[in-house]
Amino acid sequence: MTGAANQRIVLDGDILTSQVSTLREASSAFSSVAGKVDTPLSGDAFGLLSQGILVPAVQALAGRSRELVTAARELTEKMADGTATALKAFSSLEEDAVDAFNKGDDS
Repeated sequence: MTGAANQRIVLDGDILTSQVSTLREASSAFSSVAGKVDTPLSGDAFGLLSQGILVPAVQALAGRSRELVTAARELTEKMADGTATALKAFSSLEEDAVDAFNKGDDS
């Protein structure tokens, strides 16, 4: 057998449910942070001498940070959706297996 063929894969519905919940919480946190990064600065936020240098640089950094946090939110949401889909498929497969075994006992 190859290394992959002899591995035992165990799916635990409780762990998958917990992972979905954790991913949804992370997505919500990223969403909250993205909203807070969107706060504009006044032209003299760092003093009059730095207004043409620091403010544009900080605003550019904030914009890029917001993009990255938004991408992280989207990724965690997709991961949560995928994990939820896997959980649903696993639960359905498990129920089908139980039904098949129960039908076998009736014969």
